[in-house]
Amino acid sequence: MRGITAGDLAAATENARWIIDVQRALGLPSEAGLQSMLIDQRWLLKSANLYYLGVHFPITVGFLAWAWRNHRSKFARVRNALIATTSAGLVIHVLYPLKPPRMMNGFVDTGALLGPDPYSLGISGGANQLAAMPSLHVGWALLIAIGAIWIGTSRAKWLALAHPVLTLFAVVLTANHFWVDAIAAAAIVIAAWHFTPTRRSRTSGRPSTASPPALDPCRTQSFTCTNPEVSATMTR
Repeated sequence: MRGITAGDLAAATENARWIIDVQRALGLPSEAGLQSMLIDQRWLLKSANLYYLGVHFPITVGFLAWAWRNHRSKFARVRNALIATTSAGLVIHVLYPLKPPRMMNGFVDTGALLGPDPYSLGISGGANQLAAMPSLHVGWALLIAIGAIWIGTSRAKWLALAHPVLTLFAVVLTANHFWVDAIAAAAIVIAAWHFTPTRRSRTSGRPSTASPPALDPCRTQSFTCTNPEVSATMTR
């Protein structure tokens, strides 16, 4: 993916400017304005950096493992929705290169400012930095919340909504995504979830333990029964 869009900085910059204009026209709050309000809260900025870098993959893998282990019959829908969401996101990343806010003038790259910075650490060295639209961070977080609420049975399941809310706050405050990136991701997740079947389309593959139906040795009258016991019974 990186080789397809990383060199197209001109298009990515132009797309970012257009996104900023669209958000302004829609009356969405400015990401730069949010940063300016909280720029002195260094602990909050660093916490957002840590959440953005350290929570995304572990919580996703943990949730999938939990669903597969404890709710196998419902796992397929979550998995398929995740695959559909990610596939759609990767296609859009290629077709619509977009600079994140942190690469635009007027925004602060909080990762570079306070750390941890995944790019300076080499953790995201192979990542496509122009793949801001849609935000898969927000998409995966929202999908986890939807899946947890769908699977869960206790009131505690609603706590899962905290993850996409915190993720949205983190990606915007760290200037890794625009608001519209998150909105696009949410739309993709909702569509993927809606069009994913609610039940498994295949059997589990386990051999059946049911006994085959017993055959009547003389079930028709088109032949002579050769079983003496059955024949005797039939002539009585």
